[in-house]
Amino acid sequence: MPILRDHGLRLNPVTALTDLRIVVGTAALFAAAAVLAFGVGAALRRSAGAVAGVIVTMVLPLIFGALNVLPAGAADLLLRLTPAAAFAIQQTLPQFPQVSGAYSPATGYFPLAPWAGLAVLCGYAALALILAAFLLRKRDA
Repeated sequence: MPILRDHGLRLNPVTALTDLRIVVGTAALFAAAAVLAFGVGAALRRSAGAVAGVIVTMVLPLIFGALNVLPAGAADLLLRLTPAAAFAIQQTLPQFPQVSGAYSPATGYFPLAPWAGLAVLCGYAALALILAAFLLRKRDA
């Protein structure tokens, strides 16, 4: 760390609890994304298309939100309502209510709290599994 500071790089210190949340949360993010892809693949009976679709559904909203391609309101909505909300689990910077700055994913802030973003992805995964179970029972009946 002293080498980074000597070269003019500013470090934002985080607590050990934040580090643990990021590691465990990222593992949970990947697991929930895999369950979502499994549910979509079982419903569509196409694994490659399901995996590609889930990746696109998770990554494109993140890219559009982080690169400021869309207006702030639309980007905020995308990162609240799509499975990309789960990337909020990797947020390390706290938001303060008394600061009226530009909080955006481009600067490291997400519109949802870390665990709330992960809950959005888990909700999509649960819906995909329920839909897959319903469709499989209907097809096999």
